[in-house]
Amino acid sequence: MKRVPLILLAVAGPVVGFHSGLAAEDAVGRAVQTLSIQRGNLSALFRDNALSPGVLSGVDSLFNWAEAPAFDAFDPDARGASAGLNFEHVICGHSNVANAFSPRRGRYDLYPLADGHSAMLVRKAEDDPWSLSSTFKYSVSDTSSIDFEFACRAHKQALFGKRGYAVLFFADYMNDVAKVPIHFRGMGAPKEKETWISADAPPGHPDYNQGGTYQSLPARGLEYDTNHNFKLNLWCYDYPRFSQPFYYGRAADGMVFVLMFDRMYSLQDEIRFSLFKFKVPRHPRPAWDFQYVIHQVESDRPYGFKGRLIWKKFVSPEDCQEEYRRWRAALPPAGTKRIDN
Repeated sequence: MKRVPLILLAVAGPVVGFHSGLAAEDAVGRAVQTLSIQRGNLSALFRDNALSPGVLSGVDSLFNWAEAPAFDAFDPDARGASAGLNFEHVICGHSNVANAFSPRRGRYDLYPLADGHSAMLVRKAEDDPWSLSSTFKYSVSDTSSIDFEFACRAHKQALFGKRGYAVLFFADYMNDVAKVPIHFRGMGAPKEKETWISADAPPGHPDYNQGGTYQSLPARGLEYDTNHNFKLNLWCYDYPRFSQPFYYGRAADGMVFVLMFDRMYSLQDEIRFSLFKFKVPRHPRPAWDFQYVIHQVESDRPYGFKGRLIWKKFVSPEDCQEEYRRWRAALPPAGTKRIDN
């Protein structure tokens, strides 16, 4: 079992350069390489980019001490694979060397926040080949969940090319799972009734590479250049599609991993779900991922989303849906008109 140390490590520098809407005054002191937070049933270890890509930023480990004290939610064995809510890619519609893994390179500083149970990663535009500044805030709740908020601004619109969109990809490299598919409410074909979908990312698409992406009911697929160098994260299955912005996966030890979001689709942005099986069937360790798509990048305009990760014992699909409903009902009204439930 990978224990989570309750200490702060590796001081890096003062908090500077918050560009993306989350408050600088919430930070406490100087940047750290790792930060452990324990609250309620959960303990989580957060990391910066100091050792990336060998060791990844985001949530390095996640334990529910009440319900599965010896089981890390994320892959604990392979170097560079123990990560959740990891900002992995920024992708445009054209071939570009920066399409793959750019958030894992360069500075991505980690700060403890004043409330004592939150951390924030900060990426400055000058450290990003897309000139994209961003903040990623994580707050450990006392209800077996981590609330997260991502905010960003693009400072050079022209870098995203004529197609104009940006796909921001986030990875969750899971530990052993009971079942590989992700599960969501949706429709298996046009005009069908909403039901539970078990999505296992089958082959078939010409750009398939051991996994694929699911879009929401009102969404349209992205167009990309035929000579694109990173197609696997751009195409979507036509169906099934999700009708509510949350999914769950059945992990080992009777645990469930739930991800939910404050938006599904709008003219400005959308959420998409991804499943990749690079280790399956050799190991039951899929990547249960998601994407945030900005449809038409504009310079200096704020973008972002909120979400919640739940790590607890599985009860039922209906319990997962009720977790989403309670969380969604408690959110403040959003400023952007969305097309979702």
